[in-house]
This record gives sequence, structure tokens and C-alpha cells, in this order.
Amino acid sequence: MYKYTIVLLLFFISCVNLSKNDFDAKKEIVGNWLILYPQHILKNDAQRKLYGKAQDSIVNQGGLKLVSFEKDGKFFQMDSLFGKQGSWFIVDSGSLKINSAGKGFENFNGKVRGILNDTILIEELVRLDNEKIKLIWHLKRIRQANDAAGLFQRSNNHWRQKPVKKEQEAEIKARVRAMLEYYALYFKIVSVESIYFSRARVSLPFTYYQHGIGLTDFATDHPFIAYFYDARDARIGYGMLRSAFEKTKDEDFPSGENFVSEYSMYFEKLANELQ
Repeated sequence: MYKYTIVLLLFFISCVNLSKNDFDAKKEIVGNWLILYPQHILKNDAQRKLYGKAQDSIVNQGGLKLVSFEKDGKFFQMDSLFGKQGSWFIVDSGSLKINSAGKGFENFNGKVRGILNDTILIEELVRLDNEKIKLIWHLKRIRQANDAAGLFQRSNNHWRQKPVKKEQEAEIKARVRAMLEYYALYFKIVSVESIYFSRARVSLPFTYYQHGIGLTDFATDHPFIAYFYDARDARIGYGMLRSAFEKTKDEDFPSGENFVSEYSMYFEKLANELQ
């Protein structure tokens, strides 16, 4: 079964690995992308066992991240937009290198294999013990005309900047509402482009169920805290979330095409409660 899977994957890759006359990796990779998933190609039992242990970690590290390759060689991840940014370059062979770009991209080495239907394929060899396992990362292009383009606009990401001083309640409310609106759009895009979602990508204190969302307890080690001046301001923001949650918890949960689209609609509802 694995042999046939590998053959089919290699055939697919060969179909999209276009000639140099048709495909310019340096040009095509410029822009904004949603990392969909890594397709693994396993050659033997040892690789299957090793990857089975590491798969969740690898997927969580890069899966469903928003990244941007800029023309001037700058590279950044949206979840560290106002923090550490890196650099990228491609040599003529199609080899891609990303340096000093934060978790998952400190020293990335891959190869651009081609593009099909706005999805670019980037091959990476991951060393696990004594095995080199081939991954084919699938990245979906986010064009300017796409609703998801708003996720890359700095004006929609100001909430990521840690305040330099304590904020007033109105400022905290605006910050929390901006977070809800951002992740509502993010979930909306993920619900269309992906068959899964990652809690690690969303820095809000919620837990997710089938047709429902729960609010977790306030915790000083939760990523939510990082977007406020201090724990006091974060607790005020959490209190606003809880108030909106309590007002809506007895209402019918939104009904959508899938669970993630329902989460998107619910975040929109919470954001409206904070107007």
C-alpha cells in the first residue's frame, strides 16, 4: 500500500514540477501564503515508526500558519509580525533557504517543486534519528482579492503589538474585539482550505467541541496574556470575553458547513457583543 502511495505522490509531483521556461520559483513564491499541511513520503518501517512519533509536532509547528515572502527577501510569520523576521532566497536549482525567521523557520532548507491551482509545493528533508524523511509542504496562495488578504494587513494585526503602558478599558476592549474579528476571519478561511484546524494557531482562551465552544479559566501562562501590557490588563480583557460569552452561551450555537465555520461565526457574535 505504501509503495503505491509513494508512486502516486511522485507522479503528482512530477506533473507540477514545471520546466524552467514555465516556472520561475523566485517570482512565484513572492506573496502571502497559508501553510496547509506536510505530505509525508515514507520508504520503510523505520521511517513510518519515527514519523508516527514526530508527526503531530511537525504539523503543529508549521501547519495552518500564515507566512509571507516579500520581494526584498524578507520573510515573516504573521504570529510574530512585530517580532522576529527573517530572510529567504532561492538559488537557480530551486533550493529555498529561510533564515532566522522564528520557530519552525530558524534554518529552513527546502526545494520548490512546482505550483498547481495556487498551491505551491516545497520539499523538505527532515532528519529523524538516522533517517531522512521527505515532506512536501503545501502552501495556498492568498491573493489580494481574497477575503483572507485582510489577515496580512498590519492594520488588522495591531493587537499583536504588546502595549508599552497600561491601557484604559476602552483600549483593552478594542484589542480583544480586534482579536476576535481576526480569528473569525482566520477560521473562515481555514474552514474552506483545510480539513483540520490547529488550536495552537489561535491565542484565545477557548476550547473547541463539535457544535460548541467553551471558555477556559484565566491562566497567566496562556498565550492570550502576551498581547497585553501585564497580567492585570489581560485579566480585564479576559473578563470582557467572559461577559460576552455568558451573554451568548444560552443562545443557539451557529450552524455552518463544518465545525470551523461555526467557530468563525461564533467569534463574530462575540465581537459584536463587545461593540
